[in-house]
Amino acid sequence: MLKKYFLLTAFLPLFAWGQDDLLSELEEDAGEKTTYTFATWKGTKVVNLQTNELPGKGVLQYTILHRFGAFNDDFFYNFMGLDNAQVRLTLDYSPTTWLNIGAGHTGFRKTYDVFAKYRLLRQSKGAVNMPVSVTGFSSAYYTAQRFDEEAQGFERSFGRRMSYVHELVIARKFSQNFSAQIVPTLIHTNLTERSADNNTQVAIGVAARYKITHMHAITVEWVPVLNPNSYPAGVNPADGFNNFQNALSIGMDIETGGHVFQLFVTNARGVAEPYAFSQTEGSWLDGDLHFGFNISRVFTVR
Repeated sequence: MLKKYFLLTAFLPLFAWGQDDLLSELEEDAGEKTTYTFATWKGTKVVNLQTNELPGKGVLQYTILHRFGAFNDDFFYNFMGLDNAQVRLTLDYSPTTWLNIGAGHTGFRKTYDVFAKYRLLRQSKGAVNMPVSVTGFSSAYYTAQRFDEEAQGFERSFGRRMSYVHELVIARKFSQNFSAQIVPTLIHTNLTERSADNNTQVAIGVAARYKITHMHAITVEWVPVLNPNSYPAGVNPADGFNNFQNALSIGMDIETGGHVFQLFVTNARGVAEPYAFSQTEGSWLDGDLHFGFNISRVFTVR
């Protein structure tokens, strides 16, 4: 065994040198190297949709996501929407260059969530020519809100309180100033408000970003749901039901060192993905709009 160990350790450097030498020859034969695209977006989110961006390896990110009350809902009486605002806090970390994991809390329905974001493909040119970046995002949400289960006539067990969202971000940076992405999205809710509602819904999100200065960019995001659910149109059951609206958001990104400020107007009051994508009641035509912001701060841990 000692002889075998000695021979193995003696020949390992030669093997490693031979492998490196072979790779060098292949690179020379290829005549070019792979150049990867970076900074397709300024942050890890557009507004509600994820982007293809991940914090770097060993980087911890803290994010505050805030939505004020609607403009058409006694805006000044509610202290410019602050009195009925919604807040979400997230903390995430990247143990590797291709994986980001995190957890969050949303005030609406006392929601807790965990998520993972993983890089599948990167836009590049040269030896490897890849026209787009592809990134996956998966999350699970638990609603801890208290309900009058006796009045409702059924128990809201752990499983019934769960919902899930999966996004596949397909992004491309077309130039130094313009980026766009399409995001097929799956939303699943274990317990819906009505038996007629779809537990599983499909949305096709689209987003674009145009850089106007070195630090500023205009963003737009739209998330149409292909099979929307409905909600009661009024207090009286005779009023019928209205379909939930598609979330539309317009904003501006501002980068200042380690911070990224995202200011926007959206008809989606929900901050967590299930509520923003599939339970938006507000309409742009009715002025049911919310001013909001996302602020992220990164810390290099390792």
